[in-house]
Amino acid sequence: MRRSPEGWRAHCFHGHDRQRRTALARAVRPRVVAHVGQSGLHPLADGHEALAARLALADAAQRSLDVQYFIWNKDMTGKVLLQRLLRAADRGVRVRLLLDDLGTAPSDAILLAIDSHPNIEVRMFNPVILRSLWLLGIVADLGRLNRRMHNKSFTADGQVAIVGGRNIGDEYFGAHEAMNYADLDVVVIGPVVKEVSKEFDLYWNNQSSIPMAALARQNTTPEQFAAKRAGLTEYHTTAERSVYADTVRDTELPGTSGAETFPISGDGPRSWTTIPTKLPRPQPRLRRISRRSYATSSVKQNGSYS
Repeated sequence: MRRSPEGWRAHCFHGHDRQRRTALARAVRPRVVAHVGQSGLHPLADGHEALAARLALADAAQRSLDVQYFIWNKDMTGKVLLQRLLRAADRGVRVRLLLDDLGTAPSDAILLAIDSHPNIEVRMFNPVILRSLWLLGIVADLGRLNRRMHNKSFTADGQVAIVGGRNIGDEYFGAHEAMNYADLDVVVIGPVVKEVSKEFDLYWNNQSSIPMAALARQNTTPEQFAAKRAGLTEYHTTAERSVYADTVRDTELPGTSGAETFPISGDGPRSWTTIPTKLPRPQPRLRRISRRSYATSSVKQNGSYS
């Protein structure tokens, strides 16, 4: 169902009390209490482990998933993670997906279908306005479009986050046949997670983050949603039977789903440190794209919102 223009107003997710009652919160709390003022870090140097950690967080989330990336490819890892976000939304998890428009490979149709799920909202950062003439739109507005969002974070229930250098694509997780990047992520718990969430909200609420429903200027029918969902589910089922999936399941993480199997259990994070939280947080300096202009064009084209 398309959201009305009134629904685009900037907002943060304030379900902190409910988030503190989740399984992830229960797993995190004793370790944070034992290290007051410090944040726990668990490094993810191996690409297979990095993907397993994201899958585990998606499966463990009970209240919210805030996901922000510069690049999201339409390859195996990209499709599998999209399907896991859908699965989380089916459980009632509120999913916010913020993607940089130039770095995103899935089509508008796929993203619009995902956005039509009642528990998912997709926003595109600083997008190309001419969707049907994409390359021309880039050339015509290069000054604005040269400013991108390189943030990368994956936060579950406001309790655990994955941050670091990896985008979403096979080459970041040791799954590409021709090339793979050497990169690093960390799983973090403690006070720093609040800062990661604030940073997400800063970009989510920025005027340059445009709701996918407004950008695409079209509705997704129930039949289209069912078809896209079936395609992702079928792909996910096939991917689970691959040799690569076996290597992901065999990583050092003590499992691939559930708070009790995440690297905050047992001995917990490998290191604890005090991370400065009072860092300068400048607003992205961008020429604003008016959401009102999208609303006006969309209403004219579709007649009304449903």
